[in-house]
Amino acid sequence: MKTIVSLLVFLSAVFASDVPEEFDKLLYEKGEKVFEKKCMECHEKYMDIPLLMKNFIEENNKLLNLKAPTGNEISFRLKQQIGHRDDIEFQLHQTEEFMKDYLFNPDRAKTICLEGVIRHFKTMPSLKGKVSEEEIYQVNHYLYFLEGFNGINSFFHKEELEFK
Repeated sequence: MKTIVSLLVFLSAVFASDVPEEFDKLLYEKGEKVFEKKCMECHEKYMDIPLLMKNFIEENNKLLNLKAPTGNEISFRLKQQIGHRDDIEFQLHQTEEFMKDYLFNPDRAKTICLEGVIRHFKTMPSLKGKVSEEEIYQVNHYLYFLEGFNGINSFFHKEELEFK
């Protein structure tokens, strides 16, 4: 009997979904729509990391001429810089609070982006009165899960790179 139970536990772990239980597909889709409507005037949704690295490190943002960090850059940095990575539910709350503060009171000193990236951009304008707390909640969920469900993208760990 122990063998059967152990086998079932093992198989359920092997075939378990990679999607965390905190992921809400409907909320993600709502957040994506808000991002497209209210953020994409400045922020691209997603770009391959090697292309972004080339743009910022080798080309001084002349290759892509981006106006602001991409959604996937923000996604990764939120998870790396804000809150506790061991508890997704709590970290989602912490990233939402950070986003509310930053979007309503932007300040370069509060940035989560690498200096080699953020130096190419002006501080964003306040979105107070232009975006609701509900929309921030939705966009936070979208951005949080945009880049790899709390996964690690090796390109973002090259903080020691010299930015020209």
